[in-house]
Amino acid sequence: MEFDPSSLPEESRPSWRGNLQSSQKIEAIVRVVLSVVAAIPIAILVAIVAILLYETTLFFQEISPWRFFTDTEWTPLFPSRQVGIVAIASATLLVSGIALLVAIPIGLPIAIYLAEYANDRLRFAIKPILEALSGIPTVVYGYFALLVVTPLLQRAIPQLSAFSALSAGIVTGITVVPIVSSLSEDAIRSVPQSLREGGYALGLTKIEAIWTIVLPVAFPGIMASFTLAASRVLGETTIAAIAAGQTPQLTLNPLVPVLTMTSFIIQVSLGTVSFDSLAFHTIFTVGMVLFLLTLSLNSFGHWLVRRHQQRMSEGVVPSDGIVQSFPKLPEPSSDRQADEDVGGSTLTRLSVGGAPLFLSSSPHATRRVDDWFPSPPVDRFRTRLSFRKGLNYLFQAISVGAIAATLLVLALLMFDALNRGLTHLNVDFLTGLPSRKPQEAGIYPALMGTLWLWGLTVVFAFPIGIGTAIFLEEYCPDNWLNQVIEINIANLSAVPSIIYGLLGLELFVRLLEPMTGGASILSAAMTLSVVILPMSIVATRAALRSVPNSLYEGGYAIGMTRTQVLWHIVLPAAFPGMVTALLLSSARAIGATSPLIAVGALPFVSFAPSLSWQGLYSRFTALPFQIFNWVSRPQQGFHDKAAAASAILVGLLLLLNVVGVYLRDRSRQKQE
Repeated sequence: MEFDPSSLPEESRPSWRGNLQSSQKIEAIVRVVLSVVAAIPIAILVAIVAILLYETTLFFQEISPWRFFTDTEWTPLFPSRQVGIVAIASATLLVSGIALLVAIPIGLPIAIYLAEYANDRLRFAIKPILEALSGIPTVVYGYFALLVVTPLLQRAIPQLSAFSALSAGIVTGITVVPIVSSLSEDAIRSVPQSLREGGYALGLTKIEAIWTIVLPVAFPGIMASFTLAASRVLGETTIAAIAAGQTPQLTLNPLVPVLTMTSFIIQVSLGTVSFDSLAFHTIFTVGMVLFLLTLSLNSFGHWLVRRHQQRMSEGVVPSDGIVQSFPKLPEPSSDRQADEDVGGSTLTRLSVGGAPLFLSSSPHATRRVDDWFPSPPVDRFRTRLSFRKGLNYLFQAISVGAIAATLLVLALLMFDALNRGLTHLNVDFLTGLPSRKPQEAGIYPALMGTLWLWGLTVVFAFPIGIGTAIFLEEYCPDNWLNQVIEINIANLSAVPSIIYGLLGLELFVRLLEPMTGGASILSAAMTLSVVILPMSIVATRAALRSVPNSLYEGGYAIGMTRTQVLWHIVLPAAFPGMVTALLLSSARAIGATSPLIAVGALPFVSFAPSLSWQGLYSRFTALPFQIFNWVSRPQQGFHDKAAAASAILVGLLLLLNVVGVYLRDRSRQKQE
């Protein structure tokens, strides 16, 4: 007998049962609301491009493009103005090149080891620790580069300056190791297992199968991880501003101070610059160059990812292009056989189930078949097996060494921060106000400012991020519009945060000043919301994709609408992943430094924002900017205070991680 929900008493009917007409109206309203929300990220990208183009046009009305691209000196703030972008662009490429030389040789072996050698237990233990490297605020890394890495390097290289491209590049490379290892591991693990088994069947060792089969197939995905890492190091701001120095010069010497493009933007933002001055237009022009560089890299990386996906499908079902790569044989006159004279003997070609089969007693015929289907090279198998196994063990040792070196850096960073700052972690430090005397300086306004910014950012960014992700996954068809939005969101997630800072400066601080109060905590929160929005969208989409299709089909089978399936089935099932991902993305708001500098954070604030409407319009400071300010001072006491503040900042991030894991596990237990 068929079950009819309408036969149940009113209080026992499922909550989703209702009038069909009203359900359709709700469906239409939800679709419209979500489409409007999904348009916001596109509007952000348009706003970034429009603002950069507008300010760049004003710049080139005063400075000719020829001077901008051919001068070799950079002094736009001096009376003898020189505006050669080459000087700071070369420094940016120098720091980025050093960073990639560190990140790729460390990150790629780690990825191969985790994908091909490590068991699940070891992988689940190591990956979160490695990914914690990317969660540590860059201002802490800048402090680590200046006060720890540089003195260590000076013991081996006495001519190394206190500020140098070498220190900044090495530490920047460490920060992007998780990007290289995580994305490359995903690409390697997506290679079909049948390809590896084919290599083993031919007698290849594990490292030989990886080198000759797995890595070539996964190459586009691995290259995409490299391009994303390159984009991140090009846009890295705080580490370069703290450790690389502020000296613009055209040099390839990594031992001397240099000024990168992002450091110049920070340098100008820290001063008082008129909105209509050439210096103000210059920082947007430099930002435009940086934006175009990262956009090119991101677009190239996106193309590589799509090519990788296509190649993976060809690994399972060969395409016409692969089939056509084999030598063509003369077509037989019939399916039964085709004879060919070879050295006086007859080569008989049979067709068995559509596959060619060759029969002949003549050795000459065998040579001809080899011409058609060349045998794989066998020289490598002449090497002793013990030597080939030794190479396998050597690679594992190198990979384990790369993991150990990365964990050692993390341990050294945490030990130094605690060693320097542990004696300052007391109530007076937490409740004290900033001071020009290091022994009296506290972090209360900065700590309250950080909590204010985090809370407002969550309120602004999460609804937009979740709504956009739901629209793209559940309502938007897989057409060109979806792909355009996906590409733009991917580009937004890789745009340097200093570019968002320039957007916030122009849009929220300058143009919307009557609504936001100018350089207020409200403007800063809106800017940070834009920073974390792409990451929130990507993380939410990943959580929604993890919901099995059977749950959707079950909802539709009992008569639910799309919105009802989404509300009653999909969102509860995706909730654990969404909570964890959103909390981790919000952690970026706590550690962001350069956007706050661009929108006008103050080094000294003697009050905490009040818990009122007026508090939204008050001036502000935050922990990352407080650390940045203290590290920039010469007194050792401020450096120790910066270490103590770094420990608290990292502690807040770890607390968010713990809360995210707890909520995820609790939610899963309830679902089970």
